[in-house]
Amino acid sequence: MSFLLAPFTWLAAIVFLIEEAIWDWTAAFMAKLGAVLVIHAIEKRIAALPPRWALFTFLLPSLILVPAKLIGLHAIAKGHWIFGSIVFILAKIAGMALFSRIFNLTRPALMQFRWFVWLYTKVMYYRNRIHDYLANWQAFQLIKQRIHALILKIKTMFINIS
Repeated sequence: MSFLLAPFTWLAAIVFLIEEAIWDWTAAFMAKLGAVLVIHAIEKRIAALPPRWALFTFLLPSLILVPAKLIGLHAIAKGHWIFGSIVFILAKIAGMALFSRIFNLTRPALMQFRWFVWLYTKVMYYRNRIHDYLANWQAFQLIKQRIHALILKIKTMFINIS
């Protein structure tokens, strides 16, 4: 049975590493962006929204970025794989940045919905189980260490260039 699960385990490991890296990078970027006075004022208003408006605000980036991802996938299907990939990846990164920031701002209001608390609890439970499984997997740890070393090397190169 583990033979059949191996490809899915590798896929999960890769997805988690990529998502974790993008999440960390975009969270840091959005936090710096939040220091801009205009953005800070907008974030303050978002954080004060009542639950229904918070839910709308939370879902808004998805409503905007899903079509962008579909355009990217359509371009890939039509043979424009470079353009399509760039559009899809940029939409994914922008979506994660907006999602993480808006979620952090609206979470207190969203947690007033019982169904949201239930869904959030389930998602976090399974996310944590997958993380725990991967954290105990030696190959995942090795891949993670190599990726972090590569990122550090790239950062060092850019620091030395400027």
